[in-house]
Amino acid sequence: MMIPPKIENPLFFKLLKEEQIIPDGLITDLLNELEGNALDVLATLIQSGIGTKRQLCQLWCDSIGIAHVDLEKSLFQSDVVRKIPERFARQNYAIPIYQMGDTVTVATPIPDNIALKRQIDSIIKEPVNLVFALPQDIEWAIENEYQTNTALYEFFTKITTSKVFEADSPISEKTFKEIAGKESINQLHVCLILLGITEHTSEIQIDPEEHIARICFIINGNFHERLQIEKSVYNQLLKNLKTMAKINDAKDNDAQYRRIIFPSPGKKFDIQFLSLPTEFGEKVFLKLMDRKALQHIPRINDLYLSLNQLRRLENQVSSLKGIMLISGPSQSDYSNLAYSIIREIRSLNTQKIMTVEDSPSCLLKEVDQYQVNPKANFTRSDALKSCLNLHPNVIYVQNIKDPEITDDLRNAAETGQFIIAGINATDVFDTLFTTRLRIGSVVTSIIHQQIVRRLCDHCKEKYQLSPEEMEDLFIFDGTPKVFAYRATGCPYCRHTGYHGHIGIQELLVINDDIKNLISRNATIGDIQKKCKKDGFQGREYDGIKKVLRGLTTFEEVQSLHSS
Repeated sequence: MMIPPKIENPLFFKLLKEEQIIPDGLITDLLNELEGNALDVLATLIQSGIGTKRQLCQLWCDSIGIAHVDLEKSLFQSDVVRKIPERFARQNYAIPIYQMGDTVTVATPIPDNIALKRQIDSIIKEPVNLVFALPQDIEWAIENEYQTNTALYEFFTKITTSKVFEADSPISEKTFKEIAGKESINQLHVCLILLGITEHTSEIQIDPEEHIARICFIINGNFHERLQIEKSVYNQLLKNLKTMAKINDAKDNDAQYRRIIFPSPGKKFDIQFLSLPTEFGEKVFLKLMDRKALQHIPRINDLYLSLNQLRRLENQVSSLKGIMLISGPSQSDYSNLAYSIIREIRSLNTQKIMTVEDSPSCLLKEVDQYQVNPKANFTRSDALKSCLNLHPNVIYVQNIKDPEITDDLRNAAETGQFIIAGINATDVFDTLFTTRLRIGSVVTSIIHQQIVRRLCDHCKEKYQLSPEEMEDLFIFDGTPKVFAYRATGCPYCRHTGYHGHIGIQELLVINDDIKNLISRNATIGDIQKKCKKDGFQGREYDGIKKVLRGLTTFEEVQSLHSS
């Protein structure tokens, strides 16, 4: 296993402060959490979206006086790569990229390390230029450039460079064998997952029809049909996926759910496998999640909340009273918002925290997580009762749609436990309407989230809003210039203009006036009027602010209304 170097770089943190990219307190927290490793802090800042990769790596390189190379965009010369043995490359996090004239350019996270430079000089025996690259990029490059030509990768290459993914008709078993050999059909499931990872796919769907099956990739929220296969190929693909997921095929009339750890080049992926019976066979969903990304849960001040929202949410979290409702429609990632709140609670004190979840999307440090399993007769009610018997300070219930658990939740909140509860709803007022009769008396706040696509930082384009656009959005007197950003497209975002997602939130704190309205059984319309009179700002306001900050587009925010 490759062990990345541990580096201290105080000048980098000084530059971060000067550029006002992150507050001083966050730097201290990250250094403590990551045991003083400045490289890990750099990687975490990039991953959390606090700054762009290009911006933060440039600051790092300014601090050490050496150039940065983005290996994801570099063209490697295969003969040059092998000037350094693979074992040395792995042990020292160093990989040659290309040679210009006599000079060989080598990427490493520690290009200012004189001892490493001497070792590389003695191996290559030609002039060497060391440049900076992130450790995770070097891991990825080493796995890709030094990989052995196994049958799997030969098949992957043959399939992805053939016309298979451009074919108008369904692909047969015979075609696969002609392209990549007689055993290729048994490797298709792995090839699909590798291709999905390569194309930054969040989910692969395999949808059977009467005579064929369609394979679709979901990339940045958009569906892309990548392949049609004949039914015999689908049957073999399904069988191999179930074998990988360790599912008993005798139960093919039931929905099946499993988690698979998939070792792709340079990293491990957590794959959520779900199959649902349909008229023509089982529809399969493969959700691909990078385990490194799952291990990093952003803090609430990394979620791009407005300052007003952040302060009010921090007050609610620190009070640890009543029930905090977290809501959103399907695919709104509200569970990840809950995880960020749990992380904040854990950082403030040593509270005992437990969760009740249908499907934990990641494992939380120092948190006891219960997974609901109806097939084993372990329901939400059973899981919640198990938690309550252990007297935790904080309980998170992923979904409170079961009426039988609400009495227990209300009683727990009334006796001093802090409850975080998730529910599907369209906005904060729909959330309140759905829950007020059962738990309305103990609800202290509601935070609602929907997600939109995030603009690609590599290609987004700044433009000035027209007077017509200004009049649609603001009270406009014609004097100020206001700028936003539009999607353009580049190789980094696969020419979509977007890369990743970002939350659009609205937060309602239940004050005494709202509690009185709830207790008097006032209509939701009356409650809504009171909240707006008191300054409540809905998700439209939050969305527009994030457009003006260059995080997303007006089109994405407007899509929330149509949905």
